[in-house]
Amino acid sequence: GKAAGPWEKVSNSDGILVERRTVPGSNLKEFRGRGVVDAALPRVLAVLQDAPHRTEWMSDCSSSYVIEENHEKRTQIAYHRTKAPWPVADRDSINRAEIRLDVDNRRIVLPFEGIEHPKGPPVKGVVRMPFIRGHWILTAVRGGKATEVEYQVHANPGGSLPDWIANLASKKLPQQTLLGLRRQVKLREYPALEAEILSSPEGRQIMGEVAKASATGDASVPAASVGVATP
Repeated sequence: GKAAGPWEKVSNSDGILVERRTVPGSNLKEFRGRGVVDAALPRVLAVLQDAPHRTEWMSDCSSSYVIEENHEKRTQIAYHRTKAPWPVADRDSINRAEIRLDVDNRRIVLPFEGIEHPKGPPVKGVVRMPFIRGHWILTAVRGGKATEVEYQVHANPGGSLPDWIANLASKKLPQQTLLGLRRQVKLREYPALEAEILSSPEGRQIMGEVAKASATGDASVPAASVGVATP
């Protein structure tokens, strides 16, 4: 297929660079935001994995819960609903995400995409997004005390929303999302999960030597109990 167009700058404020590009065969642009979050990578990863609390920080998220999770394969399938201003209907999607430990580049990549799932049937009065895909990329910076975060998304909100309105809405999304993430890492802690990430060989390599000094937390709490949610 044809390559996507070059990235062009949309905004750069609060230390968050937002860019967009055209995607072949789509009138909807792909957006990405990049900025530093003042928290160690394990905390940022734990916040991203915590589906039930996404309503606290993800832009206009009104409902979020885990449908299926596989800790061995590092995959999660979650329901996500976005509230829209009247008279536009809310949008929702079932997103499959995975955690990829990119040790060579000392970063963690979390690709996600909208899928169909029998446990996530259509909701009356809500438009199921026909297409969404993107990723998070987390890289430890400042000696492991902070994390550079990239959030990229290409989505079709579906329904009868004109493309220009969809593009306008998507434009604000990366900055709002990263600002929300910056707040959330200060509000919640995940000691067991953070310690588990720091105690794994790959986690240590990604974090570098700083991990040894700061690997604290109650490792006796079973990691599986973290982030398990009931709808």
